[in-house]
Amino acid sequence: MDISIEPLDVTVIGGGPAGISACLELCTLTGLSIALLEGEQELGGMPRSCHIFFGLRDRKRFYTGPSYARKLDRLVRKTGARIYTGFRVLDLVTGSPGDAHELHVLSPEGPLCIRSRFILLATGCFESSRSERFLPGTRPSGIFTTGTLQQLVNLRGLKPGDRALIIGSEHVALSSVLTLKRAGVSIAGLVEGDLRLNTYASVAASMSRFFGFPILKNTAIHRIFGSSRVEGVELLSGRSKETLHLDCDTIVMTGRFRPDSSLIDNTPIEKDPYTLGPAVDTAFMTSVQNIFAAGNVLRGADTHDLCALEGRLAARSIIRNSRTSKQKIFRYIPMRAERPIRYVVPQRIMPMPKRFFSKFLPWPEIQLEKTLLRPTLEAWSRKERIWQGAYRRLLGNTRIPLPIEKFLWDRVDPALGVTLRVIQGV
Repeated sequence: MDISIEPLDVTVIGGGPAGISACLELCTLTGLSIALLEGEQELGGMPRSCHIFFGLRDRKRFYTGPSYARKLDRLVRKTGARIYTGFRVLDLVTGSPGDAHELHVLSPEGPLCIRSRFILLATGCFESSRSERFLPGTRPSGIFTTGTLQQLVNLRGLKPGDRALIIGSEHVALSSVLTLKRAGVSIAGLVEGDLRLNTYASVAASMSRFFGFPILKNTAIHRIFGSSRVEGVELLSGRSKETLHLDCDTIVMTGRFRPDSSLIDNTPIEKDPYTLGPAVDTAFMTSVQNIFAAGNVLRGADTHDLCALEGRLAARSIIRNSRTSKQKIFRYIPMRAERPIRYVVPQRIMPMPKRFFSKFLPWPEIQLEKTLLRPTLEAWSRKERIWQGAYRRLLGNTRIPLPIEKFLWDRVDPALGVTLRVIQGV
């Protein structure tokens, strides 16, 4: 039987940059009882096992991943928030409008039942596994995601193998290169199925030359070889249809992040069918009153300082709602996207004067399935175009801010909302 603890005003689920930054902002308002629940034994999230370039936009300076995580840990422990590590939330039971929500939690001491007026989901994301990518071949050991690789190397000081092949070309693939070289692992190559890389091509080319590995675009994994351990892969060129054999004992699968959103699976909270995370409005509130979401749980991987800023904005929305017992009803306009746009976040927009939009930048945003050259983005409502923008290049699987302050909102049908399209691009 679950043990109940005293009701809380706000419970933040997830001790990464978004969750911790939300707590720091919430604690600026005295009188709220706030709890931060983290399933791991340490706070900080993914930055604990990463490299450099953290904290510029939220902390106004550069940190390494571990030092950034330690900084956030120190800051939040100085507040009045209750910090619970090793607490895994198993179930979320939404309350009726105006009532508290309920969390069923597995703690080091046993099961707990927590009731909270407000809940912020900041559970982050994870990379797609081999089974989700449908990679053919045998199933030997030596196949890792970037997250697992970084934990092995940066937290445990282990060498995962001798020669590695990197699959995928999102920004995180470049982080995998640095992690492998730090561990003393040679790199057999970087494989991307699309015609173009989904990261900065010049940076990837420089790393390829410096560390001496090939970049193979328009190439797919045809087969993995090995019994107890990876022995090599067979690659299939999309252009020539020729196969190429590469020897390696390690495979690192990068990118294709998905929100860690299983908590909302059996709840009334609306899930976006494209991001697979909770759908939110411009206040970061989900479809259930007083349940908010911020950070990578909304769309998959994004830079940690931007997730931290989202946590702050979500906290400010919670503070505004906590000051009144009556729920304000706003008229939001739905936003939709057509392929090759993967998604738009938030999914519900509240039009406002132009001077207010700067507070939400770089929010809202879209993400493309692949990198496009010379694309034109358009926004439509009914049969009328309300905005058009031409770009030289847009990277795939990367946050692209939308200039919604330029949309002709007076021409938008509130019921039909706005549809985003890519009209051209190569």
